[in-house]
Amino acid sequence: MLAVAVHGQAPPQLPPAVVPFVSVNAQRVALTHVMLVDGTGAPARADQTVLVDGARITSVGPSAAIIAPAGAQVLDLTGHTLLPGLVGLHEHTYFGGGDRVSPMNSSGPFLYLAYGVTTAMTAGSMLPYHELNLKHAVDAGLTPGPRFLIAGPYLDGDASRNPMSHKVPTPESARRAIGYWAAEGATWIKFLTNVKRDVLRAGIEAAHARGLRVTGHLCSVTFTEAAALGIDLLQHGFITNTDYIPGKQPDLCPPGNQIRQVNADVESADVQASIRAIVKSGAAVASTLSAYESFVPGRAIDPRGLEFLAPDTRAETERINAGLATASFNVPPLMLRKMMAWERAFVAAGGLLGSGVDPWATGVLPGVGNLRNYELLVQAGFTPEQAAQIMTLNGARILREDRRIGSIAVGKNADLMVVRGDAVRTPAAIYDVVTVFKDGVGFDPARLRAAARGRVGLN
Repeated sequence: MLAVAVHGQAPPQLPPAVVPFVSVNAQRVALTHVMLVDGTGAPARADQTVLVDGARITSVGPSAAIIAPAGAQVLDLTGHTLLPGLVGLHEHTYFGGGDRVSPMNSSGPFLYLAYGVTTAMTAGSMLPYHELNLKHAVDAGLTPGPRFLIAGPYLDGDASRNPMSHKVPTPESARRAIGYWAAEGATWIKFLTNVKRDVLRAGIEAAHARGLRVTGHLCSVTFTEAAALGIDLLQHGFITNTDYIPGKQPDLCPPGNQIRQVNADVESADVQASIRAIVKSGAAVASTLSAYESFVPGRAIDPRGLEFLAPDTRAETERINAGLATASFNVPPLMLRKMMAWERAFVAAGGLLGSGVDPWATGVLPGVGNLRNYELLVQAGFTPEQAAQIMTLNGARILREDRRIGSIAVGKNADLMVVRGDAVRTPAAIYDVVTVFKDGVGFDPARLRAAARGRVGLN
């Protein structure tokens, strides 16, 4: 990537904590001769130029037709791919799934941004005040990181097995919790597996009345039931949808959830009817293929993630991975294939599919796992451009931020990801991120990764 120096133009002032991680800081930037994947699902376009002024995109088109303005910093991106910044819909700022829960104060935000995630909805937290404080730190420029949207703590029913969830056994308790977290700054609410229908209904109504939106990793309530109640976003897709478990009893999470779904036929009339019902309701779905792939026995942990784990956390993660074949929960390869088929069917029926990573001690990490989703969505049968759309513009639409972010278009935020190589012809090239722009400021992924190395599991 060739950068042409800028003369006679003072760069914008940046917070001191951010400066060491910035590689491009100019009022005007021209990204020239790049392969453009704009986030809309349209075919990639070769030899394009994108002009940025401050935090906004001001021009997009063929390089032959666009001239960089005087004083602009020009980046020659021949041999590179340009995509929108990723919009994550199941992100966490803590690392769980092992013997302890660890906040990711620096490692999480750094890794998300290093791998192109510029907007992250946190989808519930075991450490909600830590998460709020981390969002405030990023917003204030005290640390680099993505634009966080906070979902507060997990809200679950009386039968919750997670000691760090907030139990809401009654409609009134759900209303009270939502009122409190709305005042604290949450903009999304996350329900967990054992919530009952009347509580979920009350929660959705209370959240919507305050302008908040609702997501859920469900079990006692099926996808079609939650969709009919007005939930905004369903997490994980096929593997958590108890519509497909025979004998499912109302308001009860059936034993074997996330395992018994493997017996369902995605092409069957019943499953296809459930997909159409979910789509008709307007509920969106967040794909988390990389998270569940990490539970498949025999799958090696991505070495790109291992370097970011603290030594004892790495040892624990490797031990968990080695024991998956005999663990109480694992994902057979057939389940992963059915998850992919269900997502293809959901999109084919007109459903709005986004994606997220759900970091966990099985070896899936912030940022790295988000990019693995790109490869897995392509393996699922989506084109690279469609996979990029799921991870960018679709996510922005689900967050109702698509007027501002999610695609590369004039007037939108300059949230951009520069990848070395052709990420359309070679999806694995997606990991070679060389610059990430957030609001027009270009961050150096190598510096962010170096700062996060060995930190996951420490802070």
